[in-house]
Amino acid sequence: MRSLQFSTLDECIECYGRGNLVAIDNLRQIIYYTANGCQPKFVYEKENCPGKITCWFLKSETAYIYSKWLGNSSK
Repeated sequence: MRSLQFSTLDECIECYGRGNLVAIDNLRQIIYYTANGCQPKFVYEKENCPGKITCWFLKSETAYIYSKWLGNSSK
């Protein structure tokens, strides 16, 4: 299955709804999520921090990974 390609964050929000998306800009957390099979729906450079990225994930897909992240990040 091929994933959707968005040109802007607004397009991504229009497709999934803002309440269904979560923005993550912690690089360690982004790597953890992707290494555990959760792919971002949209990636772009942070508006207020050039050279840094923000990844937008679906909340429903990240719920389990987030609980694992919380357990691992406290160690």
